[in-house]
Amino acid sequence: MSRLKQENILAVALLCFFVGVLVMSLEYGPRARLVPIPISVLGIILLGVQLVWQNVRSPDELHVDMLEFLTRRGINPVESTEDDDTPSADEAPELPAAAEGLSGFSREAFAFGKILAFVGLFLLLGPFPSVFIFTFAYLSLSRHYHWAKALVVTVIFVVIVYVLFVEVLDIQLYHGVLEPLVNSY
Repeated sequence: MSRLKQENILAVALLCFFVGVLVMSLEYGPRARLVPIPISVLGIILLGVQLVWQNVRSPDELHVDMLEFLTRRGINPVESTEDDDTPSADEAPELPAAAEGLSGFSREAFAFGKILAFVGLFLLLGPFPSVFIFTFAYLSLSRHYHWAKALVVTVIFVVIVYVLFVEVLDIQLYHGVLEPLVNSY
């Protein structure tokens, strides 16, 4: 079976999943549908775009290694002209110092460790402090932004998440294991 056929089968299976979630969530109450309907609609749209994109392009253009893409390794520099805004591989954000020089498995283990750290922060401190700490650390340590710009972007992101979940969706929040300790001060 060709790679294109395998990817089409997987995309159609995921499309069926999102359509199923959409149909099932139509039976929920008005507040219960606020999350699954937008997510399933977005998933259906993105999978539709992916199906069209992967079937219109040539098979040679479809081979993308996401780890190489995200770390900008293996990408040839793009010749840029003065009016061309296409970034070259030299302009890509560098890996954090802790992730440089790691093998494929080690980089995956490093990424898994970051996820475990976020989950640990979430359990200890609750969602907003952990989102703030993790986002700021990621943006500044990965060198996506200078620390001041990372702080501004992080604050804006946390405010948006707070407004969405607390004000719009009116969700009761988990405040973490350390909540009694924080409240005692």
